Amino acid sequence: MARPETWSIIVDDVRFRLDRVQLYLEPSSYLVNHFFNAQGQSTRTEMIINGEPALWKLIQTHLRGYEILPLKDGVVPYLSKEATLASLNTIAISYGFANLQRKLQLEITTTRPKKYRLLVRVSFWCCDRLWACRAVKTDNPFLSQATFRGTPRV
Repeated sequence: MARPETWSIIVDDVRFRLDRVQLYLEPSSYLVNHFFNAQGQSTRTEMIINGEPALWKLIQTHLRGYEILPLKDGVVPYLSKEATLASLNTIAISYGFANLQRKLQLEITTTRPKKYRLLVRVSFWCCDRLWACRAVKTDNPFLSQATFRGTPRV
C-alpha cells in the first residue's frame, strides 16, 4: 500500500506532517498557496518556519480537524493562556487561517476580564468661575478623556 502524500512544515527543527485534506481545511491560507499552484498541483513539499513548535503543534491539531479551544493552562509552559491565545491569533492572521482566527477571536472576547467603564460628571471652580466638566466613558479611572462644555458661570 502506498503511503499518502504529505507536506512538511519544519519549525525550529520540529517536523509537522500534513496531508492534502488537512492543508485544505484552511483553503485560503498561505500554506495552500505555498504548497500548491492554482491548478492544485503540488509545487513544494517542505516549508521552514522560525517560530514556537508548541504553538504550531496546536495549529497542526486544528488542521487535523480537532478542537483546540478552550486551551488548558500550561500548553506552552512559559506563556500564560492569554499570551498563548494572542500568539495563536497573530499566527492565524499572518498565515491566513480564517477559521482558526474566527474561533480565537470568539475565545479571546469571552475570556477577557470585564472592564468597568466610568462615567462621571464634575463641576469645579477655576479663576473664580464655575465650569461644568463632563467625563466621557473611559476604561481609564483617571478620566483621561474629559470634555468641557458650557460657559463660565459667576
